[in-house]
Amino acid sequence: MSETGMEAAPARASELESTSDAAVDEALSTLVGLEDQPLRAHVAVFDAVHGALQDRLADAEG
Repeated sequence: MSETGMEAAPARASELESTSDAAVDEALSTLVGLEDQPLRAHVAVFDAVHGALQDRLADAEG
């Protein structure tokens, strides 16, 4: 909550900034438009993004 007592609205996926990591940006790009999809579709998308981010972390760790 902010000092004014109002919470800021979360950023829409289409408003996300680049992370400067192509693999992470690609994974996050799958979230664009998700808010317009049925809720039941969200789980599969989140699972895919989570897997892609885990893979990227594993690559970074060597």
